[in-house]
Amino acid sequence: MSSSFEPLMFYVGRRFYDRARKTFNLGLIVRKPLLQILRSIGFQPIEMDRDEAKRSLEEFSRTSSITISYSQLLREITLSMLTPTAILRSVKGETVIFLGAYDLGFSMLIEIFTAVSRFFKTVNTYIWIAIPKSPEGHEKTIQILRDIRDKVGELPITPEEWEAVQPIIEKLSKSQLTIRGLTENLWVNI
Repeated sequence: MSSSFEPLMFYVGRRFYDRARKTFNLGLIVRKPLLQILRSIGFQPIEMDRDEAKRSLEEFSRTSSITISYSQLLREITLSMLTPTAILRSVKGETVIFLGAYDLGFSMLIEIFTAVSRFFKTVNTYIWIAIPKSPEGHEKTIQILRDIRDKVGELPITPEEWEAVQPIIEKLSKSQLTIRGLTENLWVNI
């Protein structure tokens, strides 16, 4: 993966989370798994609700020395994922719910839960959006994600889960969101 300075989207399947529960001692029911994983590996992220995350991204896009395209992408993320209509979409068996945003200082991670009904069963998938605040933050964030993946020892999303999440990907693609990883599995590149 290049060391470019851009937001990234990663999909994480239920099988990975089942294994992560054991690896990181998360317990049986975890409301914000990414937050608990970050804490268990030694980080103390600042937890933000949807409105705080939206304000933080808007402020970052206005005050940082980032490119215009990066700033525009942050606005797209804010509109697509952090507006009230994006909190819960439940249409035709597809659900998207904002769980939380976590500021690590060098990067912000947004955690989203999705559920897609397919063939009489529901496929649960999480989306992690990494928004680095600098090139160094990008590298640190990628390293954290690698470490989590390697400690769990499981593919973060199986081919079956990837196929099942395609309706969510199609919906997000229609929202004009152009984040890297929206339509590709970035786990294979890190």
